[in-house]
Amino acid sequence: MLSEQRQYEITEWICREGKASIGELAEHFGVSGETIRRDLNLIVKQNRVRKVHGGAVAIRHPIRDESYAVRQVQNAYNKQKIGEYAARLIEDHSIVGIDSGTCAEALARAIYHVQDVTLITHSMPVATILAGKIAAGDFDGTVILLGGTVNPETCTLGGMSTLLQLESYHMDKVFLAATAISIDGIMAGDEADGQMTKAFLRRSEIAYVIAESEKLNRQSFYRASEFDEITVLITDDEHPMSSDLQVRIAESGTEIVCVPITQKK
Repeated sequence: MLSEQRQYEITEWICREGKASIGELAEHFGVSGETIRRDLNLIVKQNRVRKVHGGAVAIRHPIRDESYAVRQVQNAYNKQKIGEYAARLIEDHSIVGIDSGTCAEALARAIYHVQDVTLITHSMPVATILAGKIAAGDFDGTVILLGGTVNPETCTLGGMSTLLQLESYHMDKVFLAATAISIDGIMAGDEADGQMTKAFLRRSEIAYVIAESEKLNRQSFYRASEFDEITVLITDDEHPMSSDLQVRIAESGTEIVCVPITQKK
C-alpha cells in the first residue's frame, strides 16, 4: 500500500472511531510503529487529528449546514432511499409531522397511496411537494403549513408564532432532520432549528430521525435531542458508525435502521 493511501485510511479510521493507538494501526496495516508515527506526523498537519501519548484522537470541529443549494445535490441518492423507506412508515388516517431540509423533501416526494393523512410542516418546499402530489392523486390528505417568520435561505418558517402554533397539534409520528449526530445526541446547526425539533418531539408519539450516514460521528452547535427521545434513527450504510456512537445509541434504546445503498448512481 502506498503511504498516501495508508495515511488517508488512518485518518478515516481515527475520525470514525474517535481515536486509535499506534499498536493497533501498525498491526492493521502491517507496518512498524515508527512508520505509523511518521504517518501521524504528516496527518496532524491536516488539522483533523491530534497526536496523544501512544496514538492519536480526532479533532471534533462543530459543523453547520451547507447552503441549501449545496445540500440539494449532496448525497441525493442516499436521501432518496432513506425517504422511500421512511415514507412506507406513514399510515392511513395518521397525523404526521415532517421537518425541513433536503432529506425531508426526499421523504415528501416518496409518499404514495396513503389515505386521509394530515401532514404538518414548517418547510415551504416540503409543503409545495406534498400539495403537488395530492393534486396529482399520488395520495389523499391535508397539508398544514405552519406560519411564522420566513428564513429566505431555507424557505422555512420559524419564530415564536410557529412554535406556539405547533404546540396546538398532536401528531402520531414525526420525521426529523439533523445537521449532525454525535454521542451527545441529535445536533442542529442553530438554536432556532433545535427549538423546532424540541417542539415536534413534545407533540409526537413516535419520533424518527432521517439522516444520511455522512452526518454520523460528527458534532454541531446545538443539541436538539437526546437519543432516548428518538424511537428510530433511519440512515444509510455507506459510512460506518463509530463504536462509541453505536454503544451510546444502544444504551438509549433507540432502534437503528441502515438502508442499504447497494446500487448507488
